[in-house]
Amino acid sequence: MAGNNVFTSMPFIPYKIATAILDNDNLCNLLFYNTYDCLSLKNLTDNQKEEMIWKQDVDTIDDCHIFLTNTNSKIVTESKTLLQCYKFDTSPTNQVISVVCYRFDVLFGSDIAMVEYRGVPCNRGDVIEMELMRSLNGQDVAGAGFLTYDRNLSRLCGSNTGIGENDKFTGTSIIMCTQIGDIKNGKC
Repeated sequence: MAGNNVFTSMPFIPYKIATAILDNDNLCNLLFYNTYDCLSLKNLTDNQKEEMIWKQDVDTIDDCHIFLTNTNSKIVTESKTLLQCYKFDTSPTNQVISVVCYRFDVLFGSDIAMVEYRGVPCNRGDVIEMELMRSLNGQDVAGAGFLTYDRNLSRLCGSNTGIGENDKFTGTSIIMCTQIGDIKNGKC
């Protein structure tokens, strides 16, 4: 008889997703630089990328762009881009496998809403969503499982635009899912 899912990998998944995101130079530039030409600026160093992830230090919160939680009222500013990645929903398939959905909230100031992408003015949120999909959709994220953007896995998969306060900041919310199957007495 199979054991029950004990979700031992769950606490680590948002950080593994964040570190996978750091491999995408375009995505890092979109988050870090608050300019129209952010994609043509110098790529960040590995240290600069790592420092974009907030790790609870209140003194550095203004310098961070990636948050592994959905609750922090101090992070939204009018001219900053940030990404929140957090567990949004867990739904059991059976006693061993569960579908876990992760939500990506991309927020950016209305005054920096446009970027140049391949010579064309584009919505920053659209370019970030495309870069997230390039980095994560269908990818095994550092052993956290394959993230997918697939309604067959969960009806919650999708994206919508308009989160934020539109006059000061706006954004996009994206939901992707993975399956988790960690059993107590063995591997799954």
